[in-house]
Amino acid sequence: MEAEKLDPVLSYLNDFKLFTTGKNFWQASLLKQLEGLSYIEALYLPAPDRHCIWEIVRHIAYWKYWALTYVKDGVALEAKEHNWKALPEDQSEASWQNEISKLRELNDECIDVINSLGNALLESTEEKIVFFRQLLYHDCYHTGQIGMLRAMQEIKPVT
Repeated sequence: MEAEKLDPVLSYLNDFKLFTTGKNFWQASLLKQLEGLSYIEALYLPAPDRHCIWEIVRHIAYWKYWALTYVKDGVALEAKEHNWKALPEDQSEASWQNEISKLRELNDECIDVINSLGNALLESTEEKIVFFRQLLYHDCYHTGQIGMLRAMQEIKPVT
């Protein structure tokens, strides 16, 4: 019996969605890890020179924005300037929820770009496309950190 062939771009898109918004085999997705977290929990620091969940979310959002700008406009922004942006002055529940909304919008925009790139997403060696494609790995790395910070606060795991 011949195995069914999958469209590699659809397979990548599916993985992107599972690891950022859905349920996958390894860990709760990025956005699922953030559901129900209060701004106080998002501000928890495990040690003085480490990042809190809120900072990690801002970092992930920045790189999504950076990659989207690069792949769509061909403009490589100065990366280090906003890589680990300071937390906003307004550290409230409303501000935290706004941060999650921005991340969700950027993630949705990434999904749109994946669809528009088609085969170029996986076949191109052009730096801006390779960088964009590798966002998924960056997101997964930091999603694991968020999961660990949740565990350190004894917050129930996401299932």
